[in-house]
Amino acid sequence: MTDPELNVPHGYRLHPGTDLMALAERLRTAMAPVRDRIEIAQVAEFAAKALDEADLAGTPRPVSVIFDAVQAQAIHVGQILSGEHSCHLNTVTVAVSDDPETGVSYALMFPKHPAFAAELDELEIGDYYPYWNEEDAGQQRPTGISAAEWERRAQTWTRVLRGTSPFEPNSMFRIDVGNPYPDADLINRAADVFAAMPTIEQRVHHALHELQNQEFDSHSELMAFVAAMPAHQERIETSLKPITLEDIAGGAK
Repeated sequence: MTDPELNVPHGYRLHPGTDLMALAERLRTAMAPVRDRIEIAQVAEFAAKALDEADLAGTPRPVSVIFDAVQAQAIHVGQILSGEHSCHLNTVTVAVSDDPETGVSYALMFPKHPAFAAELDELEIGDYYPYWNEEDAGQQRPTGISAAEWERRAQTWTRVLRGTSPFEPNSMFRIDVGNPYPDADLINRAADVFAAMPTIEQRVHHALHELQNQEFDSHSELMAFVAAMPAHQERIETSLKPITLEDIAGGAK
């Protein structure tokens, strides 16, 4: 009988003859520029936040923005790894095992960031081959797959997983791509960070979001804050200054 908790929404059937070492190299080559773009954008967000906080407080802008932004990103990654935050990590894990009955290889994909998932689809390393218990998941199987074929998938994944969890496949061959922590050389890439800087509209939105997430002592205090939102937005819009490359670079280039 199929385990009712069997759930493999991120499963693939690899192409026949797939060389795992070649697959690992292909994944790392394809994912490196994606990870770089994600990381640059994240550091840019932290840099903008540091500058905007100074603008809103009416204090001088910090002089080591890119250093501080890279450090802030590293701290944020540590918080994700410790479970304090639920944000995406800049890594991809692929776990591979074979079906002992047929010898065909299957893979579980764990792209921690949505941008990685899109790139994995472009690589076409195999056929998308998911399975989940329809009743338990409250979701029907994909259109065009018969009940008999869906059951065959369940049996296949049961054999492939060999009792391990599809979400913690520690007993499978693993390909880990990327380091969750930011690269140290980002401190020398101020121009790239500047090019990924959030727009003024995004900066205003973020500052308003920060205000909205504060704690209020009473319902009346909350209502007063909501009523003053137009004034808060106007203050933010007039306080935030343009960001230049020099603001980002500090002592870096």
